[in-house]
Amino acid sequence: MWFRNFLIVLLLIAIAEIYVLIGVGGVIGTAPTVFLVLLTGVIGISMLRQQGFSVFARLQEKMQQGQPPAQEMVEGVLLIIAGAFLITPGFITDIIGFLWLIPQTRVYFARLLIKKGTFKVQGVSSSTFHQSDRGPYGYPKQPEDDNTIDGEYERTDEKNHDRLEK
Repeated sequence: MWFRNFLIVLLLIAIAEIYVLIGVGGVIGTAPTVFLVLLTGVIGISMLRQQGFSVFARLQEKMQQGQPPAQEMVEGVLLIIAGAFLITPGFITDIIGFLWLIPQTRVYFARLLIKKGTFKVQGVSSSTFHQSDRGPYGYPKQPEDDNTIDGEYERTDEKNHDRLEK
C-alpha cells in the first residue's frame, strides 16, 4: 500500500516539476532556467556537505555520552533525501531540499516524524557498547601477550637420537 502511494507522489512531483520548469522557462528563457537549476544544485550540495558534518558531529557526541542519537539519525535521513532532491532537476524538489538543509526546519520535521511514529526510538544504555571477550567465531579470545610465540614443533627425543648428538 505504501509503495503505491509513494509511486503516486513521485509521479505527481515529476508532473509538477515539468509544469513549473516549462512555466519558468517561458518567462525567463531556456538558458537561464537551466542555469538556475544547475546553480541551485551546486549551492545545495555544498550546503549539504556542511550540514552533514554538523549532524554527524552531534551524533558522535551523543553516542560518546551514552545517549540515543535518534534526533540526529532522523536528521541524517532527511539530509540524504534533501541531497537526492537537490540533484534532481527542478524547482519544487530544490525548495524541499533547501528546507531540510536549514537546521531549524530540519529539526522541526525530524521531531514531527519521531512524534508521528514514522521512526521508532528505542533507549540505549551505556552498557550496550562494550568490548566482547569472544573472537569473531564465538571462541574465547586469547590474552594478548608479547612473549607468546606461535609455531609448530615436533618431538624428537624418542626417535632418531643420533641426529641430535652429532
